[in-house]
Amino acid sequence: MQHTPVTIEDQLISKAVREECQWENLPKRLQSILGSKDEWHRRVTAHCIKKRLLWNTCFACKVCKEGEYYEDMMRYLRKNLAVRVDGLLFKRGSLILIAVNNYPQLFPYHLAEYVCRVMRISPFRYYCDMIFEVMRNEQPYDSIPNFSAADAFRLTGIGRNEFIDIMNKCRSKKIMWKLNKSIAKDFLPTLPVDFPIDPWWGVCLVNFTIEEFKKLSEDEMATIDKICKEEANAYFLFDPEVIKGLYQRGLVYFDVPVYQDDRFKVKLLDSLFLDSYVFSYFLF
Repeated sequence: MQHTPVTIEDQLISKAVREECQWENLPKRLQSILGSKDEWHRRVTAHCIKKRLLWNTCFACKVCKEGEYYEDMMRYLRKNLAVRVDGLLFKRGSLILIAVNNYPQLFPYHLAEYVCRVMRISPFRYYCDMIFEVMRNEQPYDSIPNFSAADAFRLTGIGRNEFIDIMNKCRSKKIMWKLNKSIAKDFLPTLPVDFPIDPWWGVCLVNFTIEEFKKLSEDEMATIDKICKEEANAYFLFDPEVIKGLYQRGLVYFDVPVYQDDRFKVKLLDSLFLDSYVFSYFLF
């Protein structure tokens, strides 16, 4: 894969960010390269965003506000939804591998407490936006990395076949598709598909609007009240149909608790979404 060359200055700046150096403590050489304190703060924020770090546990909390940080992060992720193929990397038999710089990224689940709760950006909405961006740029399905594609399919039900079918429908509109790429949104799902939820997953509330609160049923009100009052919020404690309705309207999200002493076993990938850029290209 092709990478942008890293200069000595870039290495020094990255090292200073990791060491959480204040502007006043930076070497004169770096200060002259950066030019201003504001530029240093911008570099710190960009570094933390690229690493997808929690605002309150990284250096960025000392140089920018929490809301600005997460808005910039989601803007960065959206920007990278537009895949840019740089060129041929190498050949292995008849399979051609392509070097990619910007590519759709997995939803930042570890930031859900702010992204889902405060910003109201759900994984489903994120992946629908991701798929639309790939379609709008008329890029092949396989430009989406394997694990992003698998997670998107889990929530939206759109895999390679569905993607190609939607693109064929869009292209059948001919001049309308050329003038208005947003027609692809008409073919995207409006609700997440059903997927298995483990009993121990946590159920968390988003920040409601007053209008959303007024539309809640009695059962939903009771469930929300229970989530707020109970220390335990495991999925098995609630009516699954009520939780499903709240989830589909984006009023709750799921948290998968992971503790320091937890251990994981990675199973064989039986349904791996393998990239096959060339084959998808010819299907188009």
